[in-house]
Amino acid sequence: MPDMGKLNIRIIWDGNVVRDVEVKSNRPQAYRMLKGRMPDNAVQMVPLLYSVCGKAQLAACITAISAAQGNPLPQDSNFERGVACEAMQEHLWRLLLDWPELLRLPRQQQQFVRWHGALKEIANGQGNAKSLLADLHQELLGLTPAEWQQIDSYAKLSDWQKAGKGLLAPVFAALDFKESQLDFVGEVTPCALQPNWSAADVWKTYASYLDHGFTAVPQYEGKPLETGALAHNQYAPLLQDILCKRPARLQARLIARLVDLLDSAEALAHENNTGRIQGISALSATGLSVARTARGMLLHYVRIEAGRIAEYLTVAPTEWNFHPQGSLVSGLIGLKESDEERLMGTVKSYVLSLDPCVEYEIEISHA
Repeated sequence: MPDMGKLNIRIIWDGNVVRDVEVKSNRPQAYRMLKGRMPDNAVQMVPLLYSVCGKAQLAACITAISAAQGNPLPQDSNFERGVACEAMQEHLWRLLLDWPELLRLPRQQQQFVRWHGALKEIANGQGNAKSLLADLHQELLGLTPAEWQQIDSYAKLSDWQKAGKGLLAPVFAALDFKESQLDFVGEVTPCALQPNWSAADVWKTYASYLDHGFTAVPQYEGKPLETGALAHNQYAPLLQDILCKRPARLQARLIARLVDLLDSAEALAHENNTGRIQGISALSATGLSVARTARGMLLHYVRIEAGRIAEYLTVAPTEWNFHPQGSLVSGLIGLKESDEERLMGTVKSYVLSLDPCVEYEIEISHA
């Protein structure tokens, strides 16, 4: 397996308040491996270079190269269905395994394995997506799809949490309580949420900025953005209300994952998964693609000269969310906490809510 690099997160803490947060990444860049290669060779290599979200990485690669070569962009429904199922598997992993473990609740291993297998079958054109949709609502929420649609405010969500219906109610209730206990010096100034950009929007915005510096530290108008399920669903009434009541965004990010999971299940049931992958060729022999993954927007850019790759750039959601001044940093600076163990638990919650696609290390440094 290739070295995917690591995030090093250093929390500067004076014993009472988080004074600063340093985030350093040594993730390798694709251009070092792909430059000079034939396009077909790149298509073979990308899934090996990026094992996490491998289907989305491959889809983004094929779409960008097809655009650069002037070929028709992939229209195969299996293509987007596979990316959707992969994202749903990632959501279930966090909702059923990682968050319960972090919150000291039982992991739902058996359900995860069952649904992960069902999504694998659906991705391969088999299985029953409508049955999966009904099953997710019943087991995760203890609600019908119509009842779930009625939960459009923090108050209604709280009522559902208190009723204890479904597998996720205890998880959301525990995280809600944890977030309610957080206290900060001054007001939290969160990182802006990324718009729902199309491939054309990205090209229009970044055509003159696509270089190695941008891929390592992406930003918009000089500032970082947060990508992910919360950004994609930021205008949903439920999430708007949660952001008002819980501005630290822990609960909002987790609920957004659930919203994205159920919306994706609905799309699978109705065989409507278009839009997750988009591509554009605005200049000769160049192609750009965006793919919507569980973690946020994935970008691939390629330029071909004399039949070989002259430049290949990628920007994964981790580059946005773990920007040196990004959401993790803005979310933690000013946090009041006098207990180092509790501080470490809170930092882990923030990191998990932003979900890096690589390993990470957290160090608490005493100021």
